[in-house]
Amino acid sequence: MKANFFYNVVLVYFFIIISLQSRALNPRKDYPTTPDKFGLDYEEVTIVTSDKLYLNAWLYKTRSISYKIVIISGSGDGNMSDLIEIASNFLSLGYNVLTYDYRGYGRSSPFEIDTNVYIYPQFEKDLSAAIDYVKKYHAKIKTINLYGLEIGAALSITVGVNDNNIFRIIADSPYSTLESIKKRIKEVYSREVIMPLGYDKYLLEPAFALEKKGATVNSILFISGENDLLYAPKDIKELSKIQKNRSKTYFVKNANRKETFIRIKMHILKKFSLF
Repeated sequence: MKANFFYNVVLVYFFIIISLQSRALNPRKDYPTTPDKFGLDYEEVTIVTSDKLYLNAWLYKTRSISYKIVIISGSGDGNMSDLIEIASNFLSLGYNVLTYDYRGYGRSSPFEIDTNVYIYPQFEKDLSAAIDYVKKYHAKIKTINLYGLEIGAALSITVGVNDNNIFRIIADSPYSTLESIKKRIKEVYSREVIMPLGYDKYLLEPAFALEKKGATVNSILFISGENDLLYAPKDIKELSKIQKNRSKTYFVKNANRKETFIRIKMHILKKFSLF
């Protein structure tokens, strides 16, 4: 009896973990922690999107004067409070940092999020608005760089290569096309996810965007966990080949997409001389 009970508990726990790992979107409204708790200098700002929604954002400032900034886009799991450590590493490299919450996340404008949806095309407007905010209110900034995780990585590529003001992009575990990631989620987790309809593929699918855009981007770094099943190294390699002259790849040993940053921190930026 006890053995069966233990087995059932383990089985339930296993399926909970699988469910969490395969969840498409998982918004969080509250902030479990804020940058000031770690002694970081930041300002809470509001960003207005082209369709008149409001995004909550944190602008981190370097201790010394800096004319470069990194805009960080999240994975769609949680909110920007999960990006504090990443932001702190860019700060240590002399970069101002802007993190923001997608609509429906954190204290950004309400937006109904279906957790069976993989990505909303409106998130492209959110990143575009963050870039426009920097251009409008921080005119002294000379280089705007993008860093993204999972869906945020794909958005950093698509929005980044369509904007002549973006200097460098780091894409940690991006998808290539919506069709390919939907198929991969089905293969790995036996789960169907909902994909958007009627979207601009050049603003939402990296494979298409990279084929047509990005002439002004200096470099793109693609990151993938060596053991990741969704954003597999072989897929990242193919994506990086589209603009191979400006692209570099880094595959993190013994890691999945949730562990890449933990394992490499920001030494990779120095290694590849990207920043």
